[in-house]
Amino acid sequence: MDFDFLNNSYPIEIKKKYNRLLRKVQTESKPEYCILCGSRATSFCNSHSVPRLVLKKIANEGVLLQSNSLFGLDLVDVEKGVNNSGTFHIICKECDNKFFRDYEDLDKLKSTPDDIMLAEIALKDALLQYSKRIIEIKAYQELQQKQSMFENPEALFQIQELDIRDYKEEIQFYKNIIEKKINNGFQILYWNKLPYKTPIAVQSAIALPKDYDGYSVNDNFDMSEDTRMEDMHICVFPMDSETIVLAFYHKRDTKYRKLRHQLNSISDKKKIEYLNWVIIKYTENYYLSKTILNVLNNEKLQELSKDNNDFPNMGFVSLDTIIEGYDPICKEEIPILLDEKYAIKE
Repeated sequence: MDFDFLNNSYPIEIKKKYNRLLRKVQTESKPEYCILCGSRATSFCNSHSVPRLVLKKIANEGVLLQSNSLFGLDLVDVEKGVNNSGTFHIICKECDNKFFRDYEDLDKLKSTPDDIMLAEIALKDALLQYSKRIIEIKAYQELQQKQSMFENPEALFQIQELDIRDYKEEIQFYKNIIEKKINNGFQILYWNKLPYKTPIAVQSAIALPKDYDGYSVNDNFDMSEDTRMEDMHICVFPMDSETIVLAFYHKRDTKYRKLRHQLNSISDKKKIEYLNWVIIKYTENYYLSKTILNVLNNEKLQELSKDNNDFPNMGFVSLDTIIEGYDPICKEEIPILLDEKYAIKE
């Protein structure tokens, strides 16, 4: 298929080298033990960061568009099958079955989630973040060893290790809630059951830099050792003829209290518009149906997907951008993929 919205087409040899590197670091970064139970594992579960049953609902002949199909990076496949979309491999099959059985039940998802279900989602998000970071560290080490790409690798690796520390703490924190069945710890920012099937499936933790009104939440440039980023969690789970949209945080993450009050004071339409914008701007863990291929040509949508802390083009700023300036894309400027207008019709 010809993806005319891809604007960064790499030579086939570059793609082959990149994918060889990716396979190598993925293999070498796998732990010896299950991250959750600590048991030695010769193989790990093919865990999905968005429930597999949800991904199947928007797949076309078993195939999904990956998020890089929107922001135009074709080093990796822009299409993948459901089995290979959003997967990681750091826990055993027994733990995958044990810790996520509530929220991966589509019937249970149709009701307002309880704290255990929210903890399962948050745990899955923390595991994904941990998995991505250990692969990234291994890749950076490989590139530094072969090409000396980084001027100050010690500082870079120290920051990454602090992230690993925080992700491990998050994993243990949410695991403890599930095992001990601890209640009244979460705050739901938004939950709704839309009466149609959206063409996008999402599950992600996001360390939001600013709230709805633009006030600071997390300082993503604060690299001090005693700083912990606070996450909110967003889910969009399409089903047969409806979609669950969910946003929440744990009450220990007090920086989201103001956002909760802000969302409570606006219309449902504005909330959906805002969450749609947050998804495209701040996360890559979303998957798309090919039914909206024409929508992905939208220039503002593509530009927002490449925004990095209010800098364009993944943060690679050109001289033209410095001279002319850059106005970040607003909520109102992009198609609302959560709107019924783009719903998948059976």
